[in-house]
Amino acid sequence: MDLKAAKAELREKSRPYQTYSYYLIIPIFIILVFLISLVGYNKGTFGTIVFVFVIFAHVWASKLDLVRKRKHVAPILMYVTQGLGVILMVLLVTEVSAGGTGNIALGLSSLILLPIEIIAIVFFFISANDIKKAYPTMKEDAKAARLEYQELRRSK
Repeated sequence: MDLKAAKAELREKSRPYQTYSYYLIIPIFIILVFLISLVGYNKGTFGTIVFVFVIFAHVWASKLDLVRKRKHVAPILMYVTQGLGVILMVLLVTEVSAGGTGNIALGLSSLILLPIEIIAIVFFFISANDIKKAYPTMKEDAKAARLEYQELRRSK
């Protein structure tokens, strides 16, 4: 086996484990971002990082054929949350510029976005469980492919 084929096999065999890891880590990040925002820190940067992880996880999950279609639900809910967040921020800026306090837009955002994020967290865990059931030996397969790739790389 040549190095390119081993690298392609490494990508293919490690994809389920990487996706599984992302589907477990993203809900934890979402909870941490929520807790950070409760303390009073700006969650904009952390929210963007979580959103980038969601995109990566969704792209990788779309390449997993053995997993059910509900693997797409959690990332799509996060996309909806981001889109609604932008719309609600526009409402907030409009309300503040009109002389208001912004409490209505902030209230709407917490009433709408928080339940969607909680549902997304649940679906991330459900999808991670589906990945684990569809690929029961994913960790061992990824390790074996990595070892084979490293051996070929060292021999050349």
